[in-house]
Amino acid sequence: MNDEPIIIVPGTGPHQAVFTHLEVAANQIRNLLPYVIGEERARPITLEIACIDSFMVNVRLVADFLVRGSKSMDVLAEHIAPGWEPDAEVKRRLNEWHILASRWVMHMSKQRAHAVDQHTEPVALEQYRQMAADCQESYASFKAAYQEA
Repeated sequence: MNDEPIIIVPGTGPHQAVFTHLEVAANQIRNLLPYVIGEERARPITLEIACIDSFMVNVRLVADFLVRGSKSMDVLAEHIAPGWEPDAEVKRRLNEWHILASRWVMHMSKQRAHAVDQHTEPVALEQYRQMAADCQESYASFKAAYQEA
C-alpha cells in the first residue's frame, strides 16, 4: 500500500464534490488502519470501536463507488472514467470487502453478533490490510484514468 497521502484533484469541475468525498474516505482508510489492526491504540474503547466502524464505512463507500453502486441512483467510477475498471481479482475482493463491511457496520449480522458473543475478531488483520490496499490502489488507478481522459 502506498503511504503517500492522496491529494485532492485540483479544480472545481463537475466531479469535484465526488473527489472530495472519495479523498476523505481514502485518507480515513489509510489513517485508521493502524488503529484497526492494533498497531496504535485508541482509548477509550468507544473510540477504538469508532475507528473500526469509520474504517469499514469508508471501505464500503470506496468499494460501492468503484464496483457496486446503483447505475441509476449513484455517481459511479464508470460514469466519471468510462471504460475504467479494476483488475478482475481486485474487483472480486472489493465486492467481498463491501459485503463484509456492510455486515460489520450496517447490519447486525450473525458474523458480527457471534464475534461479540465469543470476544473474537470477525475480520483477520491481513483482511483489514488487504481491504486498505485494494481501496487505495484501485482508487489511485481510477483517479489516474480520470486525469488521463
